[in-house]
Amino acid sequence: MNLGTVTRPNSKGQIVIPKKFRDELGIDKDVLLNITFQGNGFYVTPLEKSLVTSDSRKILLEVLKMTAGAWKGDDWPETEKKRRKVELAVAKKRRSAW
Repeated sequence: MNLGTVTRPNSKGQIVIPKKFRDELGIDKDVLLNITFQGNGFYVTPLEKSLVTSDSRKILLEVLKMTAGAWKGDDWPETEKKRRKVELAVAKKRRSAW
């Protein structure tokens, strides 16, 4: 396991991205970040600078329009059970690979 910078979330669950990482990735207060969940962790990726413009709100609204109703009628408790089952299977597979 590659151990990088270790941190702890505050009482609100927030973490600080270390300055050296922000500098290296060009992250400042105007950069939108994409957070994706995968396995037992998540990835934070800055969106391209070309997307971070005054049109950011317009882009977000377009994405929301395209996905509107995508989960309508979903049985959330059942979806969460299925997701948890997949997550546990992946974690078990990863542990057995070590």
